[in-house]
Amino acid sequence: MGIKDKALAFSRKFKLDSHHAIERFGVLFGIFAITGVIVISGSGAAAFKAERDSLSQTALYTPRFKTSKTNLDGTVDGVYTNKSGSKALVVMHFDTSAQISYNAADYRAFLLGSDTSLNSEPVRTSGIKGSFHVFGSTGYVGVLLDADGAFDRQVLNLTVRANAELTTPGPKQTEGPDNLAGDETFSKYDQWRVFFNPGASGVKRIAALDALAFDPAQAYYEVALKEKETEARDALDQKLVEMRTNLTQIQSYTSDLETTKVDGLFLRPPTVPASIASDKVSGASAAEARDSVSTLALQTSHVVLGGFDLNWRVGNVYDGYLETLVPAGQTYAQLFAKKRDGSSDPTGQQISDMQWIVSDGSSLAKDYQSSDVTMRPLMNVMNNLSQAYQNYARNKSEYQSDLTLNLLGLDVNLRDVQSNSSIRDGKGFLTTFY
Repeated sequence: MGIKDKALAFSRKFKLDSHHAIERFGVLFGIFAITGVIVISGSGAAAFKAERDSLSQTALYTPRFKTSKTNLDGTVDGVYTNKSGSKALVVMHFDTSAQISYNAADYRAFLLGSDTSLNSEPVRTSGIKGSFHVFGSTGYVGVLLDADGAFDRQVLNLTVRANAELTTPGPKQTEGPDNLAGDETFSKYDQWRVFFNPGASGVKRIAALDALAFDPAQAYYEVALKEKETEARDALDQKLVEMRTNLTQIQSYTSDLETTKVDGLFLRPPTVPASIASDKVSGASAAEARDSVSTLALQTSHVVLGGFDLNWRVGNVYDGYLETLVPAGQTYAQLFAKKRDGSSDPTGQQISDMQWIVSDGSSLAKDYQSSDVTMRPLMNVMNNLSQAYQNYARNKSEYQSDLTLNLLGLDVNLRDVQSNSSIRDGKGFLTTFY
């Protein structure tokens, strides 16, 4: 049998000849159909798994919002829960310049369920009670939801309505995540909308929600201040590292006064301002300590004008620092005003006025020109030591004033929350759609 005959027989056996075109089409269509089912099933399974994973892990779907009438921008700081998962706190904040009501009675909310495509559905978690919290005048607000049991893994659609409009309404918003099509209430009332999933694994737990009674100050500290406190303390610690380096430089350059000579002449040690003369930085840095915990501390007998002598390593912002600083019979507002009204610290000028006397009694700064090459070794020692003193004085001033004030400012914010927070709860606040 020739090659041509073999090819013809093969085509007939597998129905590839012209007489079996219809059968061949049916087979190929079946193959493509089966393949399509496999591909579609696979993509459907992947989509289902992705949606399930999203519901399992994603706690917050709208990190920012804009009020529907007054166009105020806001940020959702996060969704927080307790150990059992039966409480959920949604914390939001406006810019400090935003004109909002600080009275919780001016707000109400509506809670619906939602799928990941933002389509509304009934809330599946039962027995939800809600309350609205305004954290003083900080611009932070929160909605606390308390359910009969742990929250189901379901996206919730929370709409918050501000009944008091303290800002002139802006241009009408177009449709968006905060103003869904078909919801006319967003043009009638000043509202914003947040989508979140309190049953997701990505929800953060805070101790304030495990307490028997909700303490807004503790919640505000954990959510808004704790991270800022860590940053403030890290800045203070880093400044101590710099100050210790400055003091090491001062010690080294002071030693150079004894060993640097020009034709037998040398510089006598200058009179150092009393405000820094005995300063020391004791302890070990985090890099040096075995447990990686810094113990650096400033030992000084002088506090710069406008500054504070604060042992910030003991305690924290929530426990309060101001009690250790405010004198009896004085308020912390009076203390801050007194510090603010004080004149600038004279240490920097005193360092600039330091006398650099040569061993023959002459003045290196006054009796010699900076261009005098013969005295350049002594000039270099003088400049190095003077600059080290200037650097230390500047860093000490920043440490005791600006950086310490940043930490104390957080304490002041917390006191605002403790004194001026308001709450709205009861049936009049939250409407839940089951």
